Amino acid sequence: MSLVVSLRVPDGIVLAADSLMTFHTQAVPKEEFVRCPKCEAKIPHSLISPPPPVLAPGSANVQKLFCIKKRDIGLAVFGMPFLTGRTIESHLRDVEKRIFENETVERVATKVEEYFRAELNKEVSNLENIPENQFPLGFQLAGYDEQDISIGKTFSIELGKTSRVEPLHTKGYGCSISGDQRVVLKLWKEDPNIPLPMPPFQLLPLQDAIDYAIFLIDTTIKFQRFTPMTPTCGGSIDVAVITYHSGFQWIKKKELAL
Repeated sequence: MSLVVSLRVPDGIVLAADSLMTFHTQAVPKEEFVRCPKCEAKIPHSLISPPPPVLAPGSANVQKLFCIKKRDIGLAVFGMPFLTGRTIESHLRDVEKRIFENETVERVATKVEEYFRAELNKEVSNLENIPENQFPLGFQLAGYDEQDISIGKTFSIELGKTSRVEPLHTKGYGCSISGDQRVVLKLWKEDPNIPLPMPPFQLLPLQDAIDYAIFLIDTTIKFQRFTPMTPTCGGSIDVAVITYHSGFQWIKKKELAL
């Protein structure tokens, strides 16, 4: 899983993502014994059906935030960190070869959906094998077209048995989340007894938008630390900003080190 956050504010778009990889693993069935009622001997006994898959944490150094360099577009991934034996970044460099400098953000989103839908089909043998309304792989994609000086474009891409490519910018300035949204939705839940306003996204400077994106992911990470659940969000938080005049800029990015 993951938590991906994007904010659309007057001076640009902020994209942020965590770095934790989680995966499903099969628990090893424990062999048990039953006693024979006649001879009292122990007879090995185990379940016939396999135990259900268990969510397990993996590396906390996975890259989930990328730049599509030809178009200065930001892309954050949630869901599967690997596909057909390759990282998402490795696949993304193949997608880049199909993108032209003058293409719209919407067209790039369509090409990302087409490429990864074909790769996901290879991974699962047939997309029909994926349960209805489950989306094992998804992206948030953000950038600017020539006419977008007032507000950039942000698209949500979800891939499963069917695909969804949804424009988020049509809602205006605001914040969009993808992946494990449970903690953030609790924060945002309207309660008439405890009224709490949402941030005024139409007034936020870029620095405040950066801080808010980090706050949402960091709060999710810290909440999961104190609950009896397998964490779905963790590691360092990568952040990038996309503006009309300067394009994609890294604000915080984990680096390789000794």
